[in-house]
Order: sequence, then structure tokens, then C-alpha cells
Amino acid sequence: MQPFRWGVFGGPDKVKAFAGDLQHAEGRHVLAALVAAEEMPELAGTAHVADLERLLQAGVDAVYLATPWGEHYHQVRQCLLHGVPVLCERPIATNAGQLRSLMQLSADTNTFMMEAMWIRFLPSIKKILSVISTGTIGEVVAVKASISPKFIARGAQSAEESLGTLMELGVYPVFLSTLFLGKPEYVQAAGRLLPGGRRDNFSAFLSFREGQYAFLETGLALGTSLAVIQGGKGSITIRNPWSAKPEGIEVDLPDGTKVLHRSDWPGLGLHFELDEVAACVGRDEIESPLYCHHFMLDVLHTLDAIRVQLA
Repeated sequence: MQPFRWGVFGGPDKVKAFAGDLQHAEGRHVLAALVAAEEMPELAGTAHVADLERLLQAGVDAVYLATPWGEHYHQVRQCLLHGVPVLCERPIATNAGQLRSLMQLSADTNTFMMEAMWIRFLPSIKKILSVISTGTIGEVVAVKASISPKFIARGAQSAEESLGTLMELGVYPVFLSTLFLGKPEYVQAAGRLLPGGRRDNFSAFLSFREGQYAFLETGLALGTSLAVIQGGKGSITIRNPWSAKPEGIEVDLPDGTKVLHRSDWPGLGLHFELDEVAACVGRDEIESPLYCHHFMLDVLHTLDAIRVQLA
């Protein structure tokens, strides 16, 4: 079987993380070509090209974009116009309108496209979905999620992209609430601006058709990152860091006992989504059944609703 050939466009840290996790994938993957801001001697066997246009002409099976989020829409569009499958870091577009345009182009060119929401494919999320499917905690009634990484590599952003915390971090808790509760009917949000217009933090309350709700919080100054899925009979806590490789998944059972499912997999976990992309491309699909285009659109609709209230 021929290896799945990747082209990568991103900063050194992203490229190194990507290359390091290839060895853990179930399928055969190789980093065939890359665009990087600096030379990387440790990847001497990989073709270094000057820009995305040349990357798309390098005979790769898919491109992974790990560039600043303000550039994603135009770069994903460029990949689709060339008929090259694309995996793009989150958020894949600035707003829902842009994503609808990309979805139509993906369909017109019959080209695979997916946002790199890697936690969707992690064993930790799969374990939670499995526990919920058994009815152990009952129907999900609430999601509470906060996120605060210690360091954010923002990259260069344009003046119009002043809501950095919302788009770079807020996409994670919004994804989580969408996964377990769907698209909200009502959104209420508040936040604080730093001097110069950059958003320091925000919180949002979401309500849903059957009375469920979500409380989401994002900020660089928050002390912890926490995620809880509350059911009618029990709850699930994703221990810190819930948006990466958590210590474990703690299930609070109806009888008051707790069960901890430890998280243990090699590498960072990027390889799970890479295997998904290769499998979908191999089946000539334009989207993943586990993270479809309309799911991505629901997330961006919610981010848009929050953004309006933070403007």
C-alpha cells in the first residue's frame, strides 16, 4: 500500500508536532512537502517549497494548514480549487457565510475538506460518547466548559480580527456543547476588551429546545480548564487538560460512586484525525461522517452569535 502523502503549511512547532505523530498512525503517512518560515534540518528528507501554490503542485494526497486563522478561508479555497483535499486548523473560516461558500466549493469540486478539530477523534471523546450511549448518566441536560491555555501562539492577525480569544479558544467549548447538545436556540454572551481592542475573555450562556443549557467560558487569565457533561442521572468530568490529552474521564454514577477512565495514547493524538482524513479520501468522500460540514457550520453559527454580542 502506498503511503498517504501530506503537504504541510505552518509554523515550526506545528510542523514538528505533525511530523512527530505520523509514526503513531494506524495507516502509513509521510510528510512529503512543506512550507515553513524557517529551514528544518530534522526534516531534510521532506521537500521544502516556497508557498501554498507550489505545495499544491507537489503531488500530495492532502494538505494540512496550520496557519493563522485569519488566512484559513482563502487558503482552503485555494486547495479546493486545485482539487487537493484539505485539513485546516480551527476555525476553518471566519464566519458561517464563508464556510457555506467553502462547503459549496467542496461539493462542486468533489474535494474533501475538514476542520482540524482533533479532539473529536481522540479516545477520550469516544469514551464519553460510549458512556452516554449506554444511558449511564441519562440524557445530557447541560455542558459546562472553560478553557485557558498557558500560551497562545497567535501569529500575525489583521486589524479586523480583534476577537482572538473567541476564535482561537472559544471554538473548543462551542464545539463541545454542539457535540452533546446541538445548535442552541438562544445565545447570551459578555466579555472584556483589552487596550487596543483584543478580547481578553468571554462567557456565554446557551439554551436549547428541550430546556438543556451550556455555560462556556474562555480567557487567558483563567486559572483552570474544565469540562463537565451533566446528565439526568449522573455526570462526566473531563479532567484537565480536557481539550488535549486529559488525565482521565471521571464518571459520577447514580449511586454516588465514581469511575475514572484513564487517558493513554502515544504522542499528542494528532494521528487519529490524520487516519480519518486518509480513510475518507480513500473512499472518495468530501467530508467526515464523524465531523461533517454541517456540524462545523453549527459551530460557526454559534461563534457568530457570540461575536455580535461582544462587538
